[in-house]
Amino acid sequence: MKINIGNNKTAVFVAIPILIILILILYGVISNVVAIGSEPPQVLLERPDSKYDKCVRDTEYMRFHHWELLREIRENVVRYGKRGEEDINKCKECHTSRVNFCDQCHNAVSMSPDCFGCHNYP
Repeated sequence: MKINIGNNKTAVFVAIPILIILILILYGVISNVVAIGSEPPQVLLERPDSKYDKCVRDTEYMRFHHWELLREIRENVVRYGKRGEEDINKCKECHTSRVNFCDQCHNAVSMSPDCFGCHNYP
């Protein structure tokens, strides 16, 4: 029994998108496997001023949750008019350069914080 699909235009129109989808899936799987084995890029941050011995929270918390702290401070100031000991000006005393500190991490993870639309951080 001989099957001739050469003249079947429907089969070609169905086979080409399926082939493209399979190639894209295979590419995604291969690139994920390669990415898993590689080391994440190292972000070199400006060291805090030496006169400061510690941050308002421990380093690990600040690395992954600083935005939660900043959001909490913002909520207290904007919504309730409460100003505490922690504010962005205290951050700027220790971390003097936005470009060499904040922007380094945010660029590495492709984030664009909206803090600096209101806050001047030279």
